[in-house]
Amino acid sequence: MATPGMNRPPTARARSPHRPRKRSGVAMLEFAIVLPILLMLVLGIIEMGRVMMLNQVVTNANREACRQAIVPGASQTRIMEIVHQSLDASGVSGTGRVVQLLDQAGSPAQLEAIASKSPVIVETQIPYAENTWGFTSIMGSRLLVSRVTMRRE
Repeated sequence: MATPGMNRPPTARARSPHRPRKRSGVAMLEFAIVLPILLMLVLGIIEMGRVMMLNQVVTNANREACRQAIVPGASQTRIMEIVHQSLDASGVSGTGRVVQLLDQAGSPAQLEAIASKSPVIVETQIPYAENTWGFTSIMGSRLLVSRVTMRRE
C-alpha cells in the first residue's frame, strides 16, 4: 500500500544549471519610453500652475483697482495705474496688456459716466504667450481675461 503524497508528480521544475538571462538593456529601454511621457506630464502641471497663478495675479490687480473705482472722487487714470503697477510688480509682461473700465452692460465707459449704486467692472486681458516661462505653450496665443465687479458708492 502506498502512502499518501508519495506518488505526486513534481510541481516545480528543477533549476537549470545555466545562468539567468541578462536584463540590463530592458531597464534602459523602459526608462527611454517612460521619460518623455513623464516630462510632458510634469511640464504640463507646471504650466497649468503658471496659468492659475497669472489668473490670480490679474484678478487681485483688478480687485484693487475696482476698490479704488467705487469710491467717490476716484479718477480713471489712477485706476489704470493701479492695475499696471500691480501687474508690473508681479512680473506680468506689459506688452499687449489691455485694461478697461466697463459699465453694467459690459461696454467700455468713463468712470464719471457710471452712476452711483451702479456696478463698475474692471477688466484686464493679458496675452499668455508673453507671460509663459518658455518651455511649453499649452495655452498658445490665448488671452487670460479677468473681470471684477463692484457696486459704486
